[in-house]
Amino acid sequence: MKARLVAALTHHLQTSFVLAILACLVAILWISQSFSLGARLFPTAVASLGILLALLELGRQAIRRGAKEESDFSDLAEEDDTPAFYARGLRFFAWMAAFIGLFFLVGALPAAGLYVLGFLRLQYRSPWLPSLALSGGLVALLWALGVALQLRWPTPLLF
Repeated sequence: MKARLVAALTHHLQTSFVLAILACLVAILWISQSFSLGARLFPTAVASLGILLALLELGRQAIRRGAKEESDFSDLAEEDDTPAFYARGLRFFAWMAAFIGLFFLVGALPAAGLYVLGFLRLQYRSPWLPSLALSGGLVALLWALGVALQLRWPTPLLF
């Protein structure tokens, strides 16, 4: 009963949610146009892409309105009162707390690399080579973005 109610509410609130996000993105785009060129570059790019994606989602919803969904995952969820549900939430919280702790201790780039490596190896038991490649690729991407955008990374506590 509860799962069906949640599924019905989710189905009916999707369009309202997308419209609210679209309104926020249009407001961001509008407000950022009064900024200097360098300051409006990022909000303009993000808001424009977000507006495009929101419009595509609204189009998808309009085309599929009334059609039966191929799959409904609301009935596959575990009950909210099981210990496994709480354990999964606690594990997620622990991983996020570990990332934040690493961020403050060793800095943003090493924390991102160590977090992704640890998460893939410990949580998903991924092999070493793909885990190292993804972790190294993420650090390289963040470093390149930092150089391109002239970011000043926060100073870590240990280094």
